[in-house]
Parts: sequence; C-alpha cells; structure tokens
Amino acid sequence: MSGVIVVLERYRLNAMNIRNVVVRTLASITLMAGAIFPLAAHASVVIAGTRMIYNAKESEVTIKLSNDGQKPALTQVWLDSGDPQADPSKLDLPFVLTPPMARIDPTKSQTIRVAYTGEALPQGKESLFWFNVLEVPPKPEAGEAGANYMQLAFRSRIKFFFRPAGLSGSVDEAPGKLGWHLETEKGRSVLQVSNPTPYHVTIIEAVAGEGGNAPKFDEGIMVGPGEKASLPLSGTVAAGAKVHFTTLNDYGGPIKHEAALQ
Repeated sequence: MSGVIVVLERYRLNAMNIRNVVVRTLASITLMAGAIFPLAAHASVVIAGTRMIYNAKESEVTIKLSNDGQKPALTQVWLDSGDPQADPSKLDLPFVLTPPMARIDPTKSQTIRVAYTGEALPQGKESLFWFNVLEVPPKPEAGEAGANYMQLAFRSRIKFFFRPAGLSGSVDEAPGKLGWHLETEKGRSVLQVSNPTPYHVTIIEAVAGEGGNAPKFDEGIMVGPGEKASLPLSGTVAAGAKVHFTTLNDYGGPIKHEAALQ
C-alpha cells in the first residue's frame, strides 16, 4: 500500500458551491483503507467560480486557482468533452490551456488562460466542455509517513461553455422560453421540459404548484439546446398549477422563474 495515489473527484454544481464527492470503486477502497492507513493529502486548490463562459469574440478567457492549504500543490488542467474517464493526453479539442501544469504555493494563486484555436465548432448553439483541475499532493517529508501510507489526488470539474457570436435571443431570456408539459409515466407525474433556444439551461429545482407540499423536482438537471428532459415529481399536480423553477445564470447565481403548464 506504500506510496499509493488515489484520485477523488469533486464537482461544483451550483451557486452555493455545493460539492458532491463522486466516489468510484477505487475511491471506496480508499475510504475503507483510510481507517487503517493515514491519509497524506487534503484538497486545497479552489477554483474561482462554478462555470466558465467563453464568448467567441474574446481572444481568451481566464480563471484563477487558489491554494488555501498549508503546503504547495502541483496542479494539472485540461478540458474534456464530457467523458470524465478520457485520457487528457489523447484529447484533441480546439483550445490551448496555459500553463497546463503549475505549482501553487500556500495562500498563492495561479491564473489559467484558455485560448480558442479556431477549429470548427457549431455556430448555431453553445458547445459544452468540462474544465478539469487535478491537484497532486506533495511527497511526504521525512517522518510524516510511516511504512504504509496513502495519498489522495483530488480532481475538480466545472462546466465550460463555448458561446458563438450572433446566437438568437440572449442567455438571460432562455429560461423564459422553455416549454413545460405535464405527463404521467407509470402512474407518476412527470414534467417534460423542452429547450428551443441555442443556450444550455441548468435547472436546480422545479415545483408544480404552490405551498410547501407542492410536487417538486430538486435533483438538478441541464437541458441542452434543442433538447428535452423528463423531471419526475414527488406527488400529484393540482389542476391549473403553474411551474415555479430555479435556474443558474452565467455567474452560477440562482434565478427564479414562473411558467404555465402547456
């Protein structure tokens, strides 16, 4: 077990900076082993933001990484197109990240620059990628680790949107253009939401009706341009109910909306 490094992933999901730690099979083994072996690393690198927006008219976008820990951290950054298991060395995306690797000292920060290289991407809608930060723990100093120890490397992923110029409408108007339908699937009320806009819309909650007991969906979902999604509800919807839903804006802030069921 000596010298083992295991990667845990954490995902930024909303404006509250709620982090759901996705524990995979190997990570589960790590947590069980943690009761026996000392863990030699803790997440310390923080991403300044919960999402990145790249407007095509800009030459580059930047994001800051900060080390809130007490030891230096070595970081690696890359973009993927949706597969968290993809090998970064084999990805071929039209972006250059600078620097791809960096050492960040305690209380210090590092600015990452992302530049679009111009290869063809859809021009009539946003494209979605994921920005990854892998934090590799420093080698234990003499006396810090016994004969058996385990190190944890932490990976964070946030959404990265490439937004072409000249898209119809605006991103702020997109939630108001969603179409809502009520259906029944296997005896359960389901909200069907369709997105006719060229923008991605992230819905963190949808409630059909008024009051604390109104049926709701609160698992969070993103509906891409031209896509549809099913939101299972927690109860039966009353006649004439409206949909009250919350989306995230470009800054990760929650915005409330109301819409009629069609």
